[in-house]
Amino acid sequence: MSPPASTKVDLLIVGAGPAGLALANWFRGANIKVLIVDKKPGPTPRGQAEGLKSTTNEIFDSYGIGPQVTAESWRLEEIACWGTRKDGGEGIVREQVIPDRVAELGKPRETMLQQSRVEHHMLHNILSHDNIEIRYSTAPMSVDIDTSCVHETNTFPVSVSLEKVTTNTNTTNGDTTNGTSCHATNGHHINGQNGHQPDEHDAPSDKISAKYIVGCDGAHSWLRKQLDVSLEGDLTDSVFGVVDMVPKSNFPDIRRVCYLRAASGTILLVPRSNKEVRMYIPVESGTALPDPKDLTFDRVMDAARKIIAPYTMEVGSVSWWSAYRVRQRVGNHFSRLNERAFLVGDAVHTHSPKAGQGMNTSIQDAYNLGWKLRLTLKGKVRSSGARQDLLRTYESERRPVALDLIAFDKGFLKLFAAPSAQFDTEILQALKFTTGLSIRYPPSCAVQLPKGIEQLGPSLLKADLVPGKRLPDFRVVYQADGVPTWMHKRLSATGQFRVMIFAGDISDSTASKRLHDVGKYLGESKSLKHVVMPQSEQEPLVEVLVVHCAERDLVDLLALPEVYRPWSDESGYDFWRVFADVESVHDGHGRAYERLEIDRQVGCTVVVRPDGYIGAVLEVDDVEGVERYFEGMNVS
Repeated sequence: MSPPASTKVDLLIVGAGPAGLALANWFRGANIKVLIVDKKPGPTPRGQAEGLKSTTNEIFDSYGIGPQVTAESWRLEEIACWGTRKDGGEGIVREQVIPDRVAELGKPRETMLQQSRVEHHMLHNILSHDNIEIRYSTAPMSVDIDTSCVHETNTFPVSVSLEKVTTNTNTTNGDTTNGTSCHATNGHHINGQNGHQPDEHDAPSDKISAKYIVGCDGAHSWLRKQLDVSLEGDLTDSVFGVVDMVPKSNFPDIRRVCYLRAASGTILLVPRSNKEVRMYIPVESGTALPDPKDLTFDRVMDAARKIIAPYTMEVGSVSWWSAYRVRQRVGNHFSRLNERAFLVGDAVHTHSPKAGQGMNTSIQDAYNLGWKLRLTLKGKVRSSGARQDLLRTYESERRPVALDLIAFDKGFLKLFAAPSAQFDTEILQALKFTTGLSIRYPPSCAVQLPKGIEQLGPSLLKADLVPGKRLPDFRVVYQADGVPTWMHKRLSATGQFRVMIFAGDISDSTASKRLHDVGKYLGESKSLKHVVMPQSEQEPLVEVLVVHCAERDLVDLLALPEVYRPWSDESGYDFWRVFADVESVHDGHGRAYERLEIDRQVGCTVVVRPDGYIGAVLEVDDVEGVERYFEGMNVS
């Protein structure tokens, strides 16, 4: 038999869980060929991860699936804390109820939607794009990366052999909540190791040549092993069960997020849609721990009833359950072989699901890497060195996030195990941390500090305008029609940077002239014109947006420089680039300048990366700073 022909793709993604599908969504409609393979027979049917933080929901907005995800999600509003009786009696009592809220977000901090539905929306978002192919029941068998040509632009140094496989229907590949072995509801053990065998009745192996390969294949990652990346960390001393069920219970807070603390452990209870709740239940702790595969559902529920007493807990129905022993580990590398191979999500870090970060962190890893690969594969980064510098920032930005998360995760339950007098302050800090307000990426080609400043102080747990932090979301209205919008809903995942000019009160002649001068410069600059002005009908690499705080009727949109409302022969003026921080007809005042602590007289300019993180914060008329940023990125 002759060897199989090689199929060329730009990007090969191993694993079609949340991380793999989130990564693929960056390439919708792009002239970039993407292949996703997963040994699973199809999408995740039920269970696994759950819980979406506000940043993740903003990512879904940028992919255009935010409304669908929101419509199915269950909002979380309150957290009830229960503990042992102070009088020494048996059972637990409610200690306090606190809002599940981070005020500066201005919107829900967290919603609940199971992984299978998250995958459904991301999968259907890419199915209509013929540049993206997904193959289930397909596994990689070998990989070879030719290091002699990894620095060349149009080569395909990654060679992978694929096989059609028969898979145990209970086998899980791709992302999981905690990256551990699990049980199906019938108690059968899910292997999660290699978990597949070639199907000799199917077609012979397929050879794939790719420019890049990304492993999104879960805690037992095949690609991680091939790349010789090790996970560093340890196992916890506890075994947990997780149950999705309709409860029959007289527990009064069954529809609130609850931490139920007893001598034998702490249950996390989270309400879901369809009358269900999810419970994370400690089953055993200590040195002699059972293998999770030996646990039964009855044993998990007995442990839950022991903690929730004197209240009753019976089972109406169960849609999914699992048992696991937590691994707190982080890979020593997130990328290998001159940034031709990457690991994302559970493939490179695993931790407890108690803080609800597993699926969120995986999706956010993918979101960070995706725009960098998109720019590189579209040829927008001019030199080989600049491409490698940009792709290196994936590890330098996301590995510290994983390390910080595990450090936080280890101490998170101590907050509830022995609440201190500062509990209210500590829980608010924890809620802010899990929302991502502390994440600040280090200086690099994609994060540039103000001229003359070599380093910043510690990252504050607040929504602030700082290079390397995520642009805080804010609500404004369109200048053209007064329709309100949250800014991140406007920032579609197209691979574009945004130069966001907070111009202040442009009804004032000084501020108006300043805005006109900046617009004229951006539209005529030799180094910027080709990236900020549309070329033919193609979207520019950099979109210039204006957020002012003048009364709308004092601003003539069409009198502004063309870069703020460019003309297209196909669709006329772009009326969706200028915003006003004013009262809306129905939704009130977003007070963006106040929330972002921007002086209405001074203003500022913010360079926003394609992933919504801040690349630079400049004075409002620092056009040279804008040029300097994109020269440092070496993009065209």
